[in-house]
Amino acid sequence: MPSWISTILLAGATSLFIGLFITPRLEARNKRVRIAHEARDEFSRRVLIILSACGRLRESEVPPTLAEQRPALAEKMNAERQRWLDQLDEATRYLVDNMEAFGLGYATDRLRTVIGEFVAHARGVVLSERPVEKQVERLAALTGPIQSLFFVRRWRVATIIRSFEEFDRAVAALDEDLPDEPDAEPVPTLITAGDGEDRQ
Repeated sequence: MPSWISTILLAGATSLFIGLFITPRLEARNKRVRIAHEARDEFSRRVLIILSACGRLRESEVPPTLAEQRPALAEKMNAERQRWLDQLDEATRYLVDNMEAFGLGYATDRLRTVIGEFVAHARGVVLSERPVEKQVERLAALTGPIQSLFFVRRWRVATIIRSFEEFDRAVAALDEDLPDEPDAEPVPTLITAGDGEDRQ
């Protein structure tokens, strides 16, 4: 068989192999990578929404005197604040519902654990009966370190370490908002009477 025919057959076989086996795998991998990047971009967007809404709510408290002096303006401001609260509700709901899409792709157990804790605690704060100001304070404290941990340049080691510590402190501070447990009523004890009858 002439060498040029062997060359053509080899080239054809190689093209066929690549087309049947290599290309589909690369396309599937590229699709997974693209989906993972899109999920992380959406994670970043929701984190920024939480931080932005918390900042707006902190800076826009409606003074009680405003409701008396300019009730129409106070009503509009309260409507805006409610809209920002709705943004917090929607963002934390999204994070809970889609955590596996953006959380499981991170390399270390520590990062995946932090994401799980953040998502659960952030949603819990929004659903809690805390006053709005306290919700905003707790959410901002939880979300700030997440922004630094996942969306800053990885060579900033000091920032990463500090962010882990800040996040742990923010989680621990959530216990400060728990209501004090009411004093338990004493449980009556049985006293055995000398005549063999039990009485309380």
